Amino acid sequence: MALNENGSKKKKQGLIFKWVIPLFIKPAKTTQEIGAQEKPVWLTPLLILSVLALLAVVIAAPVQRQVIQMGTNMPPDFQYYSPEQQDQFYQAQANQTSPLFLYVFPALSGLLKIWVPWFLLSIILYLALTLAGSRVSSTRSYNLVGWSMLPFAIRTLVQIGVMLFSRSIVSAPGLAGFIDSEATGGGAYFRSLLGFIDIYFIFQVILLILGAVKLSGLTRTKAVVATLVSVILLLFLAAIPGLLSSALGGLSFTGGFYF
Repeated sequence: MALNENGSKKKKQGLIFKWVIPLFIKPAKTTQEIGAQEKPVWLTPLLILSVLALLAVVIAAPVQRQVIQMGTNMPPDFQYYSPEQQDQFYQAQANQTSPLFLYVFPALSGLLKIWVPWFLLSIILYLALTLAGSRVSSTRSYNLVGWSMLPFAIRTLVQIGVMLFSRSIVSAPGLAGFIDSEATGGGAYFRSLLGFIDIYFIFQVILLILGAVKLSGLTRTKAVVATLVSVILLLFLAAIPGLLSSALGGLSFTGGFYF
């Protein structure tokens, strides 16, 4: 066992499943209980999300391979490409059907989309609450943010169901469909940003607000404002990969690094 700051033994964080179902049935009571924990309890939801993300990659790989092999992602005016350009495109497609592009890169991307936003939002929320006058510990912020992400497990399960039954991949998540997929610059940025906003994201925000009001010791208004500012800041950061994807000519940054 490791030692904590006082030199005493510190137990490793175990898996806790008792809050998984109650979080959806009694969110206010459950977030209050989670927010009251001074020890780290954030591992369980992140592991659940990680396992589901890897499962989604395994299911999506053959679907993506079929899409590439059928040539449904042909670029506009492909018939006017020179023979050399067409050969280069076909070679790039062949590379995209390799295990590296179908499994390894998507798996790494899927895990980053879970752990990076959790870490960033935990820090941003902790700083926002502290600046608002709260003395909440960073551990409690990590716990709350981790469990607030659990609704995304339902989103992943829905996406897995879509892939299994329709043999297609969701290409415009959230509200992204309201902006043209060929948009560039600011349009591509806001398309990426809107792609994060759906019912699961709204549920996460509600869980964060419920938990922050209880654990921060601030007035309801201050806690709500600090939470919303934290989420908005993360959204603006999360949309940057979508802008980079457009600027780099369509390289895949699907979904940025946030759900």
